Amino acid sequence: MAEAVAAKAKPKKKVKSWEQKKKTIGYVFTLPFIIGAFFFLLLPVITSLIYSFSNLNVSQSGYILENVGFEHYNYLFRVDPYFIRNIGAMLLDTMPNVIVALIFSFFIASLLNQKFHGRALVRGIFFMPVILSSGIYTQLQSGDVLSNQISSSAQAAASGAGSVTAAFSTTLASMGLSGGIAEFLLNSVNRISVIVSMSAIPIIIFLAGFQSISPSIFEASYIEGATKWEVFWKISFPMVSPQILVSLVYIIIDSFTTSTNSMIQSIHTVTFNQMQYGRGAAMAWIYMLAIFIIIGICFFIVNRLVFYYD
Repeated sequence: MAEAVAAKAKPKKKVKSWEQKKKTIGYVFTLPFIIGAFFFLLLPVITSLIYSFSNLNVSQSGYILENVGFEHYNYLFRVDPYFIRNIGAMLLDTMPNVIVALIFSFFIASLLNQKFHGRALVRGIFFMPVILSSGIYTQLQSGDVLSNQISSSAQAAASGAGSVTAAFSTTLASMGLSGGIAEFLLNSVNRISVIVSMSAIPIIIFLAGFQSISPSIFEASYIEGATKWEVFWKISFPMVSPQILVSLVYIIIDSFTTSTNSMIQSIHTVTFNQMQYGRGAAMAWIYMLAIFIIIGICFFIVNRLVFYYD
């Protein structure tokens, strides 16, 4: 009798559901990133925030922090006539690249999702810009005299009247397009190498989204008499729309934080060349907040159009 009462009083072991097990496995796999982010990302971010409110004086015995409050921020917003203007100009210059890269990567991924001979080779070619844009390759290329001479000759040839850009401009003019559309297309052609480089990772993201769609959905739609055009816009596009949001955020961060970005170069110059660490940190924080605002606006607009398949 006592054993029966003890058995009833003993609490039953809670069985984890499959969803809870998947979450646990996810936390285990992301634990190294969380630890690394704390030591290599969070601590430097906090340090840079402290620097933005201080003057950092370097000496042989170390460095001394002198708290100056909002002096650096006041200088950048009220005294410096170029900083805020340069941020606005950079945003207007970079956002068209983001839009074109997003559209380009989406349609290239849709093409690479089709079955054809040499598909793996073509996918590798579109991923090559990531390798070619790496820091090691850039340093090797900058030190190659022959490559620099070839690049200079190519730029000189492109500036001539017979360049591809001039021919494309003539074609757009003959089509009677408005000035704004023609200028946008011309700028896209001039920056095609930058756009292709920005599109490498988003192409992989979109391709993974296309391949995650169950083939049975397409089979059922074709049995019902749907055309390929209808299947693409009513099935493929809505189900890949979450990847549009992910790719958009990635392209914005990648394009606004690349080493060739004018604001990144300006922050680097002020911080390391002029040795104004506090002002450079303040510039970085203002620039980072501007990027967060842009991401928030884009997320608010695009997230309302995203279709989440349950």
